[in-house]
Amino acid sequence: MDNMIFEIIGYVASIVTAISLMMKNIHRLRWWNLFGAASFSIYGAIIGAWPVFALNGFVAIVDIYYLIAMGRHKEYFDLLEIDIKTSIFTQRFINFFKEDIAKYFPAFKYKEEMNYIAYFCLRDCRPVGLVLFSAISENELLVELDYTIPQYRDMKTGKYFYHEGLKRLGIDEKKQLIIKDPNELHRKYLNAMGFKQTANENGIPIYKRTAQA
Repeated sequence: MDNMIFEIIGYVASIVTAISLMMKNIHRLRWWNLFGAASFSIYGAIIGAWPVFALNGFVAIVDIYYLIAMGRHKEYFDLLEIDIKTSIFTQRFINFFKEDIAKYFPAFKYKEEMNYIAYFCLRDCRPVGLVLFSAISENELLVELDYTIPQYRDMKTGKYFYHEGLKRLGIDEKKQLIIKDPNELHRKYLNAMGFKQTANENGIPIYKRTAQA
């Protein structure tokens, strides 16, 4: 029975470590790798495999070190308004990430004739997110796209944009921000950003948020 428990610990450690290597977000990768290395270290101690214990203990300490460093690092967030019709980089950005964008915004299609209100979200001066609005009415903006590249998909960019960012842009606090028919991958993010499902139009869920939410 004890041997079976030891084997289960070893299998769990292996699976968690393998999962960590598939993470695109470095912060999540460190956390999963920490759990996997710690599990392997415990497993090594239990079965008396001291090299396994020592190596994975060292890996766990390295993970802890970098997680603490990430927590202390203060990132600089900013917004860059763009004219999407004349911005070659923006069109290349959309084209480069088009397959990943389609996973989260399957209905999105860039329309050259559309007068988008467009912003790049910057982190330490890196363009990591793109938000496109179109005006529905004087007090309503449709969020056509709110995309963040995989390496920075930790919700910090969105939280900056929908809180401090909107204030900096001078978007009226009474304005309604609307997203239509978000897929399952995007709904958790919307809830964290303060969007609420308010209606259904012919089976299409409608999410809304006020600028002051």
